[in-house]
Amino acid sequence: MESDASPSIVSFVIRFVMAETPPAEEAQPSYRGAIRHIQSNEELVFNVWEDAVDFIERYVPLKGDSNEQDAARSNHIESGESTCA
Repeated sequence: MESDASPSIVSFVIRFVMAETPPAEEAQPSYRGAIRHIQSNEELVFNVWEDAVDFIERYVPLKGDSNEQDAARSNHIESGESTCA
């Protein structure tokens, strides 16, 4: 039996800017980035990957209960909170 429900599509664009480090240094290069949620045009600038994952989790239930994610997203939208850059 097939479902009549349409798939839920959530899209993001992620940009990374890597800081150049001299080849003699073996330190991990530093980066910064920005992630944009396409459907809402909301953007977050980040320096730590976990911040990008937290942003994605506003729209996609990556872990835990999907009902909690839906409630968090509703609260985010209703509050008018924005992290647009």
